[in-house]
Amino acid sequence: MNQYKDIEYKGVRLKFWAWLFVSLFLLFVSKISYAALTDIKFGRQQIADSQWNVSACLNTTTCQIYSKQPGTMYKIPWTSGQWAWQTGQYVQFSLSGNGSFPYEGKIYNSDGTLAGTIGTGKIVNMGPDYFFFVGNDNNTGQLFSGSSGMSNTSGVSWTGTLNPTIAQADAYANASYSTVPLSAGQTATATPNSASTPTPNWQIIRTNSNPVVISNIYPTSYNSPSGEGAANAFDGNVNTKYLNFDKKNAGVTVKLSQGRVVQKFTITTANDFSGRDPTSYKLYGSNDGVTWTLIKQDSLSLSENRFWTSPEITVANTNAYVYYFILFPTTKSGDGCGLNCNSMQIAEVTFYYDLNDGITSTDTSSGGTPYNPGTAGSVCADCWAASPGITNIQLTQKNSAKTRVSNLALGNYIYIEEKIGSSGNSVNIEQSGSYNSVSGLAGTTYAVVDGDNNSVTIKQGSVLGKNLIEFSVVGNTNNLTLWQSRNENTGLGSSSDSGGHYSGIDITGSSNTLTVKQNNSGGSNSGQFSLIDINGNSNQGLLRQIGNNEKLFFGVLSGNGNVFDVIQQGTGSHYLDLTLTGNNNNATINQKDAGSHKATVNLINAGGATTLNLTQQGSTAQSINITQQCATLSGCSVSVTQGP
Repeated sequence: MNQYKDIEYKGVRLKFWAWLFVSLFLLFVSKISYAALTDIKFGRQQIADSQWNVSACLNTTTCQIYSKQPGTMYKIPWTSGQWAWQTGQYVQFSLSGNGSFPYEGKIYNSDGTLAGTIGTGKIVNMGPDYFFFVGNDNNTGQLFSGSSGMSNTSGVSWTGTLNPTIAQADAYANASYSTVPLSAGQTATATPNSASTPTPNWQIIRTNSNPVVISNIYPTSYNSPSGEGAANAFDGNVNTKYLNFDKKNAGVTVKLSQGRVVQKFTITTANDFSGRDPTSYKLYGSNDGVTWTLIKQDSLSLSENRFWTSPEITVANTNAYVYYFILFPTTKSGDGCGLNCNSMQIAEVTFYYDLNDGITSTDTSSGGTPYNPGTAGSVCADCWAASPGITNIQLTQKNSAKTRVSNLALGNYIYIEEKIGSSGNSVNIEQSGSYNSVSGLAGTTYAVVDGDNNSVTIKQGSVLGKNLIEFSVVGNTNNLTLWQSRNENTGLGSSSDSGGHYSGIDITGSSNTLTVKQNNSGGSNSGQFSLIDINGNSNQGLLRQIGNNEKLFFGVLSGNGNVFDVIQQGTGSHYLDLTLTGNNNNATINQKDAGSHKATVNLINAGGATTLNLTQQGSTAQSINITQQCATLSGCSVSVTQGP
C-alpha cells in the first residue's frame, strides 16, 4: 500500500511538472506573439466624438462618457475639421517618440496605403474595452473602443488606468482588442493573436508592385548606358539590368509610396561578365531623405551563374522607412581586366516586407532629390556627386577647380530640386549678376533633366565672374546650351568678364547636343573649368574656352558615333584630359595662342574606327600624352599637329 501511494505520489509530481512545462511554454509562445496597441486596427465605428466628464476621466480611475457619436472623428486640433471617411478606411497608432504625446494616429485605406493622419496625442484613461484619447492640443478628445463596433449614441463608463504607460496599453490591447477593423455591432471574439505566431504575409516592392510601389528612383550617378539605368533593378524582369560604370560605390535610392519595414532582400545576377557582380553592400533607411540609418552592411557571395537569384538576405530592421538606399562598395574583379570589371551590374534587387506587421511611416521631407549617405561626405565620399568615369587624379583636380569657383560670398543661386522627368520641356535661365550658381538640391547635387526632346539654355555673366553650373541629362535628343560670361553674342554680362567659371555636365543617352562656351579676358578670379561626361551614342559636344586665363577641361566619352569639338584659345595655360571609349568616335582638339599647352588623351575601342585630331599652336611649351588601347592598329586614327 505504501509502495502504491509512493508511485501515485510520484505520478502526481510528474503530472505537475508536465503541466508546469506546458504552462511555461505557452507563456513563452504568447510573449513571442504579443500584440501591442500599435497592432490594433480601429474601424470607423470604433471611434466616436463624445460628451465626457472631464474631471472624472482625468482625475479618477472611473471615466464617464455621457453620450457618443460613433463614426465622427476630428483631426487634431479639432478646428482642423472632421475626417471624411471613405469605405474600408481604418485608424492605426504608431509610436511618435514624444514622451508627452507618445502616439500618432494614422488613417489607412483598405489596401494598407496611407490616407492621412489624425495627429499626435496621449491616452488619459484606459479600460478593458474603451480608452479616451486626447490630442497634443490638450483639447481634442475622442473615444476609442478596441473590442466592439459602437452602434448607438448612449453613454458608457469604465474603471481603468489613468495615463497608462505604453506597456500597460499594450497589455490591454493584447487581452481583448481586435487587429481587424470592426463594424457597428461587431465585437472581438478572441485574443488578437493566438498562441502561435501568425504566418508573415511577405510582399515584394517594385516599380509595378501593390499595395506598396516604388515611386521614385535616385541612382548614385547617371553613368549608365542608355536602357540600363537603375529602374531596371526593380522592374521584376531579369532580362533588364542596372549597369553603372562607376563600378565602386555605385548604388541607388528608392522612394516607396508608403514607408514599410523591409526585413529581407534578394539580388539577381545580370546577363554577362560575372566580374561586374557586387561583393559587398550597405543598406540604409530614411524617412526624410537626409537623415540616414545604417540598417546592415555585409559581404555578398553571388554565383558565377547568370540570372541567378541569391538566397534571402535578412536584416534586423524593425523601423518603417520611406527611403531605402543600397550601396555596392566593391565588385568581384579588380582593375585592368577590360569589360569584365569596368562596371557594377545587377539584374534585380527585390525588397520584402510583412504586410501583417502594420508598421508604416510617411515622408517627412520637404520634397526634392534626397541626399544619399555620403553626399555630404559622411559615408562614401563622392559616391553621389562624383562625375562618372573620372579617375581619382581627375577628380582631385576637378574638386580643386570647383572649390576655387564655388567659394562664393554672395550671388544668385538657382536650385532645381525636382527632377524634370518628362519630355518636350524648355528650360531657360539667365543670371546677369555676380557669383551665379545653377545646380541641384542645396547645391550638393546636379540638376537633372530626365526625358527626351528637352531644351535647356543657361546664360550666366558678370564683371566679377565666378559662375557655376552642374547639370545632368538623361534621355535622348536633348539640347543643352551653357554660356558663361559674354564675348560678342555668347551670353550675358561684359566682354571684360574676369572669369572664374565652372561647369559640370553629365549626359546619358543618345543623339543629344551639348554646347558649352566659357569666355573672359582674365583677372584676379580668372580660370575656366569644365568637366563633361557623355555616355551613349551619336552625341555631339562643343566646348569653347576663350580668354586670357587658365583653362582646364576633363572629359569622358563612352559609346559609339560621338563627336566632340574642343577649342581652348587665348593666353594662359591650357590643360585637357580626355578619355574616349567606344567605336567610330571623333574628337577634334585645338589649343592655341600664347601660354603652355598640355593634352592627355586615352583612346579605347573594340575595333571600330576612332579619330582624334589634336592641334597645339602658338605656344613654346607644348606637351601631348596619348595612350591607345585599340583592338587593331587601324582602330585608332590619330593626327597631331604642333607648331608656332
